[in-house]
Amino acid sequence: MGKVARTGQKNHESARMKLPKDRDNDYSAEAMKNRASYLSELSNFPVSHLTSGSVNPELTRGNIESIIGFAQVPVGVIGPLRINGEHANGDFYVPLSTTEGALIASYNRGARAVSLSGGVNVVVTGDSMQRAPYFVLENVFKAREFVEWIQANLSALQEVTATTTRHGKLDNLRCFLQGRTAFVRLNFSTGDAMGMNMITKASYEICRYIEANYPIDHYVIESNMAVDKKPAHINSILGRGKTVTAEVFFKKAVVNRVLRTTAKAIDDAYRRQVAGGQMAGIVGSNGHIANGIAALFLACGQDLANVTESCMGYIYTEALGDDLYVSLQLPSLIIGTVGGGVSLPTQRECLEIIGCYGKGKAKKFAEVAAATLMAGEISLAASLVAGDFVTAHEKYGRNRPRKKASE
Repeated sequence: MGKVARTGQKNHESARMKLPKDRDNDYSAEAMKNRASYLSELSNFPVSHLTSGSVNPELTRGNIESIIGFAQVPVGVIGPLRINGEHANGDFYVPLSTTEGALIASYNRGARAVSLSGGVNVVVTGDSMQRAPYFVLENVFKAREFVEWIQANLSALQEVTATTTRHGKLDNLRCFLQGRTAFVRLNFSTGDAMGMNMITKASYEICRYIEANYPIDHYVIESNMAVDKKPAHINSILGRGKTVTAEVFFKKAVVNRVLRTTAKAIDDAYRRQVAGGQMAGIVGSNGHIANGIAALFLACGQDLANVTESCMGYIYTEALGDDLYVSLQLPSLIIGTVGGGVSLPTQRECLEIIGCYGKGKAKKFAEVAAATLMAGEISLAASLVAGDFVTAHEKYGRNRPRKKASE
């Protein structure tokens, strides 16, 4: 057989270390366009939309490296969504960014059902971010002594934390032993920031303090027991980030008219789906929380990798005669309203639309998130039960751009 030609292979093999760099200002528009042009030439495909955004690439310093442009994902809006929270109270229009047709339409229907039923009651019940270093001791006896020592010296570790940040605080810690290894789960409050950079710096200084004041063998700053950016039962039980719970009492008329089904049908379906989820081994019990989390995170500048743990959620349903009670628990919602990507122009605008940008707004944002997810859950559940799941996606979820008359 003859050799098969591979388009662009030769170019790509010779491309190493040749990406244009601007040593003086690698975040300039010129540097960004030079990199994009180089990749366009390399791939033999015109690259123009990437660099055509309205955002100054200088503003992305600290958010990205080797920038070549902006992913322009469409943003839709749902609402009004009535929220009865301790921090979020009133009617909200919530921006969601997605490329999945039918998603906005479904969440919007859910928002209408929620609002017509009096709104979502929602509260934040926990607020804590974790790092979990491990420490290796001589043997199990020394490991147990170490646990006793570190618990007795919590106040000293809190003082160390205070030297690294004005916004974070070490609240408490929990220890777990595996032989001569002590896993220490440090629980921090981080204000309105998501806070991982903040607590990582604090945890590093805590580890250095421990190393200087206790005879450990060695340590590693993260043991994987904080379970950052992964779903896990420990965070489902103990919580991570914001822990939020919400409820809605859906009225019979709303269930019948807006959702086109009955309370009994939705309740029955959810119970069987919980059983199916248990058989499948999923963490949580919900229909598609990840859809709403991803769309909200993308619109509002959150760390997208935290979708993996934030989408853990537990739905409970109960038919109250012809009315329907639905509650939602989010044990590990990882969000922030300062720091990270929230100050980038479009992301800030989306947060400002819901009044959740800046200091003092993280718990409000958490309540808005929970309410939004409730809207998506009830709409999907109704769609599956009523039998219009496929037709809705056929109507809204197929990408058929209209052609111009001249085409």
